[in-house]
Amino acid sequence: MDISLEQIQCLQAVSNSGSLSGASEKLNKAKSAVSYSIDKLEEQLGFPVLDRSGYRTRLTEQGQAFLTKAYPIYLASEHLKEDVKRIASGVETRMAISASAVYPSRRIYAVLKKLFDEFPATEIIFHREIMSGEKMLNQDMVDVAIFENLHNTLDFDAKKIGSVCLKLVVGWDHPFLHSTREEQTLENLTRYPQIIQRSTLPDDSSVGIPKKAKRWTVSDIDSKKELILGGLGWGRLPDHYVNEDIQSGRLIHLDHLNYDHSLDMFICKKKDKAIGPVLDYIWNHF
Repeated sequence: MDISLEQIQCLQAVSNSGSLSGASEKLNKAKSAVSYSIDKLEEQLGFPVLDRSGYRTRLTEQGQAFLTKAYPIYLASEHLKEDVKRIASGVETRMAISASAVYPSRRIYAVLKKLFDEFPATEIIFHREIMSGEKMLNQDMVDVAIFENLHNTLDFDAKKIGSVCLKLVVGWDHPFLHSTREEQTLENLTRYPQIIQRSTLPDDSSVGIPKKAKRWTVSDIDSKKELILGGLGWGRLPDHYVNEDIQSGRLIHLDHLNYDHSLDMFICKKKDKAIGPVLDYIWNHF
């Protein structure tokens, strides 16, 4: 049995339009060609796929069962044709990107929107991570990564794309604020839980965590902020993420403790990574 994709396409067109004439018009084929294709299909299958007894041509129960199984195969073949065209053109069919949770979302989404307009058929896999971008790139989990604390300059192409200031903050009603200015020291602050994010990938790193600090660990930056806003702990958060809350008084910036931290941000890729149009676009828009 050698059923063609064209036969499946014809059957779907008849199902959608309700007639051979409608299918003929939709496919830009002669009605006789569509009819022959369906007749040949019925001969090959050994059962009728169309009920022509009524005013509107309908699929038989067996015809519908066949089309349900066959049409996804037709669609897959069409998608494969498009993928082959993109592969031949050099345009990546898939691009995996990671970005540190401390990097401004609006900057990333602005680039991704333009990227979609330029390469709508490329599948984008986007990861938000914490202290794992370099490891994800090393392990080929992503094609390009935006992260801080770059260590591997030997294997990576890297470009600085800005900096982020992490501000030390507490909620407006945190008990620490009830003490005198003289008593407000980093050592006394560590008596209260520090809210930290765990690394996306397993890591022993403890950057920005005083040795004596109690720790509450969360998985995402939003939870960290909410716990701090609720007066349940303290921590450092990106300036672009907390400036409005500081201005409104919901968060208190403990700038007098001199524990803010500026981070250089980099976009990186492996040096041996071939650069296609999509990766080139991302690289040059940061």
